[in-house]
This record gives sequence, C-alpha cells and structure tokens, in this order.
Amino acid sequence: MDKYDELLQTLENRLRAGDRFGLRTNLEGEGKFKDFQGKNEIAALREFMSKAREDGIEAITVRDEQLEKNVISEF
Repeated sequence: MDKYDELLQTLENRLRAGDRFGLRTNLEGEGKFKDFQGKNEIAALREFMSKAREDGIEAITVRDEQLEKNVISEF
C-alpha cells in the first residue's frame, strides 16, 4: 500500500461514516476545493486520487466541513 492508497483508504472511511470534507492539490493555480460528502462520492474520490497519483502530486490539502482546520498530507 503506497501513500496514495493510505490517504484514499482514510478518506473513504470518512465518507462511509457520512463525513464531509474538501480536497485540493497544492499546485500553483489550484485554488478551489473539490467537496466530497457521503458514500455516493467514493467513486469521485477514487478518480481524484488516481489523477493525483498520475500527476505525481506531493501534497494534498484536506479541509474539514467546519473549515476549522486544514490538514496537509505531504508525501
């Protein structure tokens, strides 16, 4: 299991629990978050992470629903 798979598993578990969060890749010009909420978003999350892997993204920002904190997952 690589770093992308580990983050994907963690985020999938959050979606299964009904959690809501936003993701953004930390690339220049990437300012918008993609929001995810609930089990129906798992396919979109997998697509997001697959693209991040293909593009060699080194950092992804996870924004919680309450916007109280940003967690940066740096690989």
